[in-house]
Amino acid sequence: MVKHIRNYVDLYLIILSWVLAGRFTPNGVAVGWCVLSYLLILRTNDLSKALIAFVTLLVLSDNRDPMMAFAATAKIGVVLLLVGYVLRHYSDFRTLNNQIFKVFLPFLIFAVLASTWADEPFNAFQKSLSYSLVFFTVPIFFLRSSQQNKNIGKDLMIALGILFAAGLLAYIVLPGFATLVGRYRGLLGNPNGMGILLTVSGPLYFLLRKASKGNWLDLPTELFFIGTFLLSLFLTGSRTSLFAILLFFGFVQLRYLSNGFTLFIFLIVIGGYDFVLSSLPEIASALGLEEYLRVETLNEGSGRFVAWTFAWVQIQEVFFTGGGFGYTELIYKRFFWELSALGHQGNAHNSYLTIWLDTGLIGIVLLFISYVRIVLSGVAQSRYTLPIIYTILFSANFESWLGASLNPFTSLFLISLTLILQPKNSSDDEAETVSSEPLIQGVQ
Repeated sequence: MVKHIRNYVDLYLIILSWVLAGRFTPNGVAVGWCVLSYLLILRTNDLSKALIAFVTLLVLSDNRDPMMAFAATAKIGVVLLLVGYVLRHYSDFRTLNNQIFKVFLPFLIFAVLASTWADEPFNAFQKSLSYSLVFFTVPIFFLRSSQQNKNIGKDLMIALGILFAAGLLAYIVLPGFATLVGRYRGLLGNPNGMGILLTVSGPLYFLLRKASKGNWLDLPTELFFIGTFLLSLFLTGSRTSLFAILLFFGFVQLRYLSNGFTLFIFLIVIGGYDFVLSSLPEIASALGLEEYLRVETLNEGSGRFVAWTFAWVQIQEVFFTGGGFGYTELIYKRFFWELSALGHQGNAHNSYLTIWLDTGLIGIVLLFISYVRIVLSGVAQSRYTLPIIYTILFSANFESWLGASLNPFTSLFLISLTLILQPKNSSDDEAETVSSEPLIQGVQ
């Protein structure tokens, strides 16, 4: 931990300067400084710092406080800088197998094409292009940074732990900043966003730990990450995130069973989730956790049932080809007051409905084929492929994050997919030998 702080103190000072600029200078100045300073980070060719700064900026961009408003604009410029760096130094990247981008390319092409018939073509083109650029850049940037720094996995997890700790500190010092309607949200915009960040970070931590082959965090640092992670999970009170993380570790224990059998179990879990929710009041009452588990919100499904019904009705209008990226956001804003009267706030709260609205049946089928290809390739390399996929499929069923790119969740998920697709270097799944080789050697 001390070594990490010493190596990254300059980066954390730059990130702190972003926040201070957002607090004490006009938004344009803060945006300009953020983009300029990120360019300076890239010019050092330290890809680990560039990757951590990128993820941190995405976290800040999700925050709703006015002082963080700069991040939502700055991240667009930073993504372009990141892509520009990869293209400029493509000789260093071209030997890397950007399998993620290749697999998703048919969906990404159609998503960009769908902007031509969108109600707001420029907005749809911008969103679909940024989605494609993230899928192109993040996986190979992570692979290249792992070649440059064999400790990138450790550094990324420590950085996430520091972000968790910063949110917890804000909860103590400025509770209004770190909460929304009484629920903990940390540095994120809402409690569900905090829950999603934990949902993708937990499995990623597990995968990186396995891939390290013993070259992992020392005990105090590991306890720091686990402690901040678990405390954040407890405070956020996200039922979906808690269940998703339990789902991941449950399927990790079943990883030696046949893939068909685990799929059967997953379908049973999904089918029985409504039964679990309907039984939650009795369970919570017996444990004295009614308030923590917010059982009073179960009947209306926190507005999600309203959102899903509305989404399905709107899908009929753009069934096959969708309305272009951003269409979901557009129609939910258009019918904001009608939906609010029914108890709904936000968007579709379902990634699949969101993607269907944006890219139609054609897009959702292409995306499904991409994930099938990921699974077929991943299960040959890693026994943790299905636990990861099941966890994400479950989480995405309750939030729309998988249909967007400029959030921290999608990028961290892409890093997880990158890990599980790396070739194995050992037939022993539980090998824990210490290795001085680069981090990315395959997660068996």
